[in-house]
Amino acid sequence: MTAANKEKRSRILVVDDEPDIVIILGEFLSKEGFKVFTAHTGAQALEKVKNEQVHLVLLDIAMPGMDGIAALKEIKKLKPEMNVIMITAYRDAEKVVNAFRLGAFDCVFKPIDFKYLRNSIFAKLLE
Repeated sequence: MTAANKEKRSRILVVDDEPDIVIILGEFLSKEGFKVFTAHTGAQALEKVKNEQVHLVLLDIAMPGMDGIAALKEIKKLKPEMNVIMITAYRDAEKVVNAFRLGAFDCVFKPIDFKYLRNSIFAKLLE
């Protein structure tokens, strides 16, 4: 992978209604060398996906208003190739399976295992 491709692939959008999660994930991803965009609602996430060069989205499932599943559907309509990792504190198998059916490629549970998250992101962005 060339340096230009690495730069092109280094933009991640973090979407969570919990500000602390957004801050923690943003700091972690920045230290890993990614450019980080943030959103706190599904609607904000869709605006970022439309207006920014984002290549991967970390998307919380449980958010007020437009939840992560609804946001995932809309993201995939806008950009079917978008890489999406779902984030959840709940072990709701039905929602997780539904997210995979809609095109998410992984799901990370809170509290977040940062080693797992890092491996998942790099595996997808460097494939």
